Amino acid sequence: MKSMELGQYHYYVEGENERVLVEILSKCKDEKFNVIRPGKIDVFNVVEREIKSTHMLNLKDNTVVVLVFDTDTKSRAILDKNTKFLEKHKKIKDVILIPQVYNLEDELIRSCNIKNILQLLGSKSKKEFKSDFNKVNNLNEHLIKAEFTFNKLWRKKTNGVFAGIKNGIHKIEK
Repeated sequence: MKSMELGQYHYYVEGENERVLVEILSKCKDEKFNVIRPGKIDVFNVVEREIKSTHMLNLKDNTVVVLVFDTDTKSRAILDKNTKFLEKHKKIKDVILIPQVYNLEDELIRSCNIKNILQLLGSKSKKEFKSDFNKVNNLNEHLIKAEFTFNKLWRKKTNGVFAGIKNGIHKIEK
């Protein structure tokens, strides 16, 4: 077992939809979905909000922080500031970046055999999709039906102001 695997994982995810997905990918009893390291999950947009010292109070020593964020914005200044802050903190063992190009819906379309996001759950609008995604009890069944392929999720190269960000997906895979 690699030493990285021994650390405590703490995910900061863009929104509630990402929390639901990370939960399924890390805690689902179905082997097809239990593909990333489990950990605590907080909804916190690291591209728009600064992480403060108070966020560090509940972290244990040797925590691996995973930042899951959208790349559909024009600035990454706050993300860079948050990354530097975390990398310098004594409790943090590693900071792993998981960019979503451009957002979760785009990632799901790429990793499923669907043409548009409404097809995944049969939602009537994008807003309804977000709500349905959070409420559905059998998301893994919908993902299986849509031929979800984990090896296509979070793999697209970043561009624009987010170009050059190293995607750390391999560091959280089981």
